Amino acid sequence: MLLTVALIPMAAVPAATSRLYAASAAREQAALLAVQKLDELESKNFNDLSGEGSQTVGGYKMTWTIGEAVDQQRKVWVSVTWNEGKSKFEVTRQVSAGAHRTST
Repeated sequence: MLLTVALIPMAAVPAATSRLYAASAAREQAALLAVQKLDELESKNFNDLSGEGSQTVGGYKMTWTIGEAVDQQRKVWVSVTWNEGKSKFEVTRQVSAGAHRTST
């Protein structure tokens, strides 16, 4: 009886580990997409940065908003959602007027 009680929780460990790994991999992919979008936006001419947009890549939906210029800087917000909108990753970056000359 004691052995059965001990084995039941141990049997659940692989399934829980698999779910945790899948969630971690999805979050890592969302972070990668967000940083790539930030890099893409930063590579544009500062005066061309404005407004907002969205894009879907695989099962990930990205949205971004570019703030008004203040002291030669703009704040850029990127949000990535997945899992039918149940999961979300957000990142913000300050983009300066000269940034497009140093981005690759």
